[in-house]
Amino acid sequence: MRIFAYGKSGSFGLTFSVIAAVVLCTGCVITGRQCASHAASPNAVAKPCANPNCPAHSRTPVSIEQPVTNVLQPRAPIQQASYQVPSQNAASPYRLVSEQANDGKMPPPGGGATRLIEQAIPRQTQQVVQQPVPSSSGVRLPIFNIGKNLRDEFRPSNDRKWSPNHAVLQTAEFNGNLVTVRNIRYSVYENEDNYTTRYYDATYNLNDIRTLDLIIVPFRSMPRVAHVESSFGFADGRYLGMSIEARYEEGEKYDPVGAGMNQFELIYVFADERDRIRLGTDVHKNDVHVYRLRFEPHEIRAMFLDALTRTNELAEKPEFYHPLRNSCVTNLIAHINKGRPNAIPKEYRTLLPGLMDNYLYDLKLIDTAATSFKEAKENAKVNWLVEKYGDLEWFSAGIRQNMY
Repeated sequence: MRIFAYGKSGSFGLTFSVIAAVVLCTGCVITGRQCASHAASPNAVAKPCANPNCPAHSRTPVSIEQPVTNVLQPRAPIQQASYQVPSQNAASPYRLVSEQANDGKMPPPGGGATRLIEQAIPRQTQQVVQQPVPSSSGVRLPIFNIGKNLRDEFRPSNDRKWSPNHAVLQTAEFNGNLVTVRNIRYSVYENEDNYTTRYYDATYNLNDIRTLDLIIVPFRSMPRVAHVESSFGFADGRYLGMSIEARYEEGEKYDPVGAGMNQFELIYVFADERDRIRLGTDVHKNDVHVYRLRFEPHEIRAMFLDALTRTNELAEKPEFYHPLRNSCVTNLIAHINKGRPNAIPKEYRTLLPGLMDNYLYDLKLIDTAATSFKEAKENAKVNWLVEKYGDLEWFSAGIRQNMY
């Protein structure tokens, strides 16, 4: 249950529900207070007492030795999507995710460096199991539990019933110049609501980082509003996409009003480019523009490390998404300015993501031979290239052919 102060459907019944709960609880206490023996041990065999209104006498006594059968049992562990490193390719950067061995599955594509997976692997999302709350020896009014639930609803959390695409958090493990990104997402979409999600681990050498690309997906109905992403390129031809998003619970959609009132948590999604870019072009039917940015490898390395560090922090201490203070744009600008201080100063176009590419063009941060922003934007549009190279091995190189 999510409760929002701005008046989302169903929230106006909160006051009535709380008042009704108080009345019911008060009535129960007044009409039937337990005797001392039953209050101390409500499951004990009923004994005679002097209180004729004791509610324990109106139900069948239960022996304390009788086993309780209605306690929720934890579900069996769910096996994650697994990928096995092929024995003939010992230098593969991919690592096994699940405990299953010898399942014969190949690593997923990595920006044109590896083979395609021919068939999607279904991804199941592990649901949070509600554990029974231990009962205290005294009488506890339900209104106190309501207050606790309300308090938890207004705190950011990583423990909710998430949409399958947001169910798994990414994390990073550092080992010198090597970094292993856990649970990189690769979803294959039939439409917005039907898709297969799988995850894999990949190891990158920080000395091999070469490029940073800006990906802008303007919304068809409001072109000045857009989703801004990025993609890190490596010397071996792989690309790792990074999308900073509002994290959805099951059945939720983006709501700009709710986003400003702590309806969503913040999530960093590291994903295969076929996932993120085709979600924009093929599923949402939006234009997608990919721009090469002018930064040196050591600056991009600092940006990448800063983003991965923040990803690990969010896995330990979640935060709320906010469209003006904690969004895709504000966080991406912060990471870029970490690699090159004050590279992107704040101004009104940083508040309108659909104008972000125009702003970076004016700052001379877009690497292009175009003589005007209009020409640069047209060259950066990749929709027709995505359609042409969609499932081919060299997808990432193909959609960037206008950059070379």
